[in-house]
Amino acid sequence: MAIALVLLLSAVTFVSLKGSRVLMTLFAVELGAGPFATGMLFAVYGLFPFLFVVYAGRVADRLGNHTLMHAGLAGFAITLALPALVPSLEMLFVAAPLVGFTSMLFIVAMQNLVGVLSQPGTRTRNYSYYSLTDAGGNVAGPVLVGFTIDGFGHAIAYLALAAIAASCLALFQFGRGEIPARSGAAEAPKQGAAADLLRLPALRNALLTNGIVMTGIDLYNIYLPLYAHGAGLSASAIGLIVGAFGAAGFLVRLLIPPVTARLGEHGMIAVTMVVACASFVVIPLTVNPWLLGAASFVVGLGLGCGQPLSMVLSFNAAPAGRSGEAIAMRMAVSYGAHVVIPPVFGALGAALGLAPVFWTCAMLMGGGAALNRRSATADD
Repeated sequence: MAIALVLLLSAVTFVSLKGSRVLMTLFAVELGAGPFATGMLFAVYGLFPFLFVVYAGRVADRLGNHTLMHAGLAGFAITLALPALVPSLEMLFVAAPLVGFTSMLFIVAMQNLVGVLSQPGTRTRNYSYYSLTDAGGNVAGPVLVGFTIDGFGHAIAYLALAAIAASCLALFQFGRGEIPARSGAAEAPKQGAAADLLRLPALRNALLTNGIVMTGIDLYNIYLPLYAHGAGLSASAIGLIVGAFGAAGFLVRLLIPPVTARLGEHGMIAVTMVVACASFVVIPLTVNPWLLGAASFVVGLGLGCGQPLSMVLSFNAAPAGRSGEAIAMRMAVSYGAHVVIPPVFGALGAALGLAPVFWTCAMLMGGGAALNRRSATADD
């Protein structure tokens, strides 16, 4: 069954992808990077994807998903090995945009495939399943990285993640006949500028919501490990704390189908953003690892459903034949956040400390909750 294979591929790949982000932060800190340099590292990670993701979506619509899967998985495995071969901060700045670009290719294909392989009645459910693979990676990736660093070092951790990515490529090669090469739209993809899609109010709201959610996720992924490292916690402890975030995301995504049936997509996002707002306020008030783990779990509950529900909203808002492009625009917002948010908040953290970073993020979550509350009321 094609959808099951796509979900299996995403589950395995996300272990490597989510682990690589934590590993990049911890390796950069080990090599002497501070808050601003770490923020810039994540900014260059998102630069190439931001520039090319909409084009990749058009490739998925017009040339097919196999092209993106092959290029993305092969390139991802190769670029993950680079910091292991040349362990330096300079190489991290070379590898980061390449890792971001190659991972973007297969993510566009997988997200588009989940949509086109679903019926309207099963789309929210299947995107929630896809999001569970993402959440599983948020648990397994950081925990694997943390224990591998403590046991064998950062270079071996990178090689382990590269091996996982290579195994995904082998799995795709074995089962590619089950996955449609083309999106299978009932009609040929429509031509048009990306700006045409931005005239759709439903898509604009979905993109804005996604940008707020991604800001929260990015700031958590960058500055929670940095904050915990500054508090003297080990890599294993940091991996477990970040893993609690992923475990909560897994749990809340299990609840997406029943909760959205009652509250709708916008209603669920509004409630969970309020939860995220409260938990970002708490994080800089403690250095106790147990309390940080509990706060991370609550952050995961708050942010865990934002990505999958914004995927559903973006796909549903797209005109026929342009689903891949709409999904890619959602990802462009995500990668734009990668480019802009880390250096801005890195400068804030370098000047004032990390507490204002978390508290400013809490205010953004509150704004996102208000936006989606209004959308939920309009839907009613």
